[in-house]
Amino acid sequence: MDAEVLIVGAGPTGLMLANQLARRGVRISIIDQNAGPSVRTKALGVQARTLEIYSHLGIAAAAVALGHRVDGANIWTEGRRAARVPMGDIGQDLSPFPFLLILGQDDNERLLGACLQDRGHAVSWNTRLLALDQSHDGVAATLGQADGTTREVHVEFVAGCDGAHSSVRRLCGIDFADAPYEDLFFVADTEATGGMTPGELNIFLWRRGFHLFFPMRGANHWRVVGIVPVELRAREDITFAQVAPFIVRQAGIPLAFQRCGWFSPYRVHHRRAARFRDRRCFLLGDAAHIHSPVGAQGMNTGLQDAYNLAWKLALVCAGRADPGLLDSYDTERAPVAERLLRTTDQGFTFFVSPRWYAEVFRTRILPRAISMAMRRERGRRLAFRTISQIGIRYARSPLSRMLSPLPGDAPCAGDRFPWLALRFTPHCPAEDLFSRLDDTRFTLLLFGQPAPEHKGVANLPGDVQILAVPRDEHNDAVLRRAHLPMPSFFLLRPDGHVGCAGTTLDAAALMDYLEGAMRLRAGSMAAAMSGA
Repeated sequence: MDAEVLIVGAGPTGLMLANQLARRGVRISIIDQNAGPSVRTKALGVQARTLEIYSHLGIAAAAVALGHRVDGANIWTEGRRAARVPMGDIGQDLSPFPFLLILGQDDNERLLGACLQDRGHAVSWNTRLLALDQSHDGVAATLGQADGTTREVHVEFVAGCDGAHSSVRRLCGIDFADAPYEDLFFVADTEATGGMTPGELNIFLWRRGFHLFFPMRGANHWRVVGIVPVELRAREDITFAQVAPFIVRQAGIPLAFQRCGWFSPYRVHHRRAARFRDRRCFLLGDAAHIHSPVGAQGMNTGLQDAYNLAWKLALVCAGRADPGLLDSYDTERAPVAERLLRTTDQGFTFFVSPRWYAEVFRTRILPRAISMAMRRERGRRLAFRTISQIGIRYARSPLSRMLSPLPGDAPCAGDRFPWLALRFTPHCPAEDLFSRLDDTRFTLLLFGQPAPEHKGVANLPGDVQILAVPRDEHNDAVLRRAHLPMPSFFLLRPDGHVGCAGTTLDAAALMDYLEGAMRLRAGSMAAAMSGA
């Protein structure tokens, strides 16, 4: 094999997958048909769950320093500020990153690309996927190079991270039903001054749509996303100079654009691939699902696709797990994409509806309703869980199993395990649980019960790190707030989601889960858990 995994597409999703596989020792090759990284990008919002994943790559701090934290969102209608929604630490106590970060897709790609380069890997630019031939033991991929020559590579798996016009999806014959919106969007990188609240997200709602002003690095630097006016849609080569007067008029506040660095109109579609896997080929990110930009979910969802697939591919490539484990990628991620398409479509349709009652609700009632809901802790927590993607669950996954019942409010199999500050040694300072998790391994969390005597699991195939949380006043209070009973145990998958859980640890039942549901091969886990 020339590589174990060929990654087609070097956008955020492809670079995330490449990094996650490389750090797990998988031999990769990553190609992209473009000449280099993106310079004009539409994706802007980086959610808390993405930053949690970035922390394991060692780039979360750089992302936060490079981006712009959003402290508030201002909703404007008919020339007045109808509501301000505080967003500073909206997710306090829910994530180490309790905020929305504005960071362009291009900056995300630079961070991920530099991280991959530090691991000794480089993207093969100007390289196209021309053909695929799958067999029972691998894939032969024909690649077209910049000089017009072709070459064939042999790999175990192919990951299609190559966007809306995915070659991998087309060559696999996977349907991608097209449902475009009639509205034409635009994105513009601008320098602007006016009545906008500086440093915060400004949302302008008008009769037939919206304009979003995202604060970027630098004085008066705004990324503007909106809908091209109906009067201009039939024109070819639309310019920002033509769109700007409409933005100023629709905003209804003092507003002037001093400069536009770049401007790009684009169509928005809502599509989902009929399946995310064809034998040895997988679809991720925009190659698998496209939706409206409502909620800033698109790029983040692709990054989570990659995080979900990477640890499974790594186990299979290393011979630690049966290939059947890979079936869970489609089972877990397709429902997430389907739900996202449904909710963003409903939200977008509402925001552009021309019906009079929709206009009244959108411009008069909605801002007040949002403002009132966000004044309450329950409303803030619900909003953060949804937008930040920490609320994504795989409850119906074949990898999720409760080995014994826990109280209704306790974390369940399939949930992202909550972020906690715990004492792992009596009388020592509390530590961030997430900083203790090694996302290249499984983690067995034990509450109110001793750790197994066997400690030599670190270097064994399919290893499990064991963290026993001792009882003390601090830990007891934290666990009560998180609805974690004593005794209980949680086996966390490498991606931080609960694989199985129960009350008192039963080593035989845990082994059955690992070898059955998780498809880990018996020899790889028996030694690791023999002391449990």
